Amino acid sequence: MALRVRALRRGELDSMLGCFQAAFGVDDSSLAVVRNSLVNDPYFLPERVRVGLVDGDVVSHVVILHRAAYVGDLVISVAGVTAVATHPAHQGRGHGTRVMQDAVRLIRQRGYDLAMLTTRLPAFFARFGFREVPKVGGYACPASALARLQVVSPCALQRLDYHAHWRALAAVYHEYSRGRTGMQVRDARFWESWPRRGTFPYGFSSHMDAAGLIAVSDGAVAAYLGAHIPPEENCLFVPELAHLPGREPDALALLRLAAEQFLSRASGRAILHLSGDAPLFAHLREQRVPLELEVGPGLMVLIANPAWLKQAGFRTTDEAIERLFRADPPIMWHRDGY
Repeated sequence: MALRVRALRRGELDSMLGCFQAAFGVDDSSLAVVRNSLVNDPYFLPERVRVGLVDGDVVSHVVILHRAAYVGDLVISVAGVTAVATHPAHQGRGHGTRVMQDAVRLIRQRGYDLAMLTTRLPAFFARFGFREVPKVGGYACPASALARLQVVSPCALQRLDYHAHWRALAAVYHEYSRGRTGMQVRDARFWESWPRRGTFPYGFSSHMDAAGLIAVSDGAVAAYLGAHIPPEENCLFVPELAHLPGREPDALALLRLAAEQFLSRASGRAILHLSGDAPLFAHLREQRVPLELEVGPGLMVLIANPAWLKQAGFRTTDEAIERLFRADPPIMWHRDGY
């Protein structure tokens, strides 16, 4: 019963997902979410799923998600490593190690600049060169403080209709994210397929506890926001907030409206998934909104191809990791899908 390691082949996805379900003990509805997020990922390739097979059955697997991110004005390629698992009946035989070694080989071979993963088993991934760094969960503050924001915005605030507005959102996000370290690079395929993935952000869907809002000026979208309250949590999560340059008041007005709406449902805290250099933070601090960085364990990174470091202004791998992931606050975050 020797292990064979190779790329996933077409028609084997359900077999891999069966292994995933056995390893993680997820129910059928949760498994359907995982399957949906993969098949509707516009960058998904079976080659980037590495599987270990015994007698033709998938018993171990690693999924590599293809992404890109800004480091200043530089765009780097990012491999998001996820779904690392071995079927319970085949654990303890080194299968996971073999498949993970193959995944790291592919990441280096394909020239990825950076690899990222989240885990509760850092010692395992350290064996492959991954290094543990703080995992940022967002900036927390009382939702009531956002509802009291003093904002003067000439924009009209409207409900977001993703299918009608996604091109405008993409244009706003492009201007907002360009050159901002850690922000994901999103092309048209990303925006077109986002609703089909069905997992993020809830604010762009018809999810029960979700809100998608836009600020419109002279017929054009100047800012947008996606927010939701996760099940069984008394928090307002704002995973998406972007605005055109100089339109911070419009984004603040969206924040205030979202907080007002969700306070009526007894939401206590708000979690803002914004980068530490976001222009909004200066305005929030001016209005004495108490912001606390939510940081926890579980994020690991690997500089797979150091060739980009000098171009980005780093002398060594250690310097890059310190400045990107261990600064106060960390600049590079674990974002959607990587």
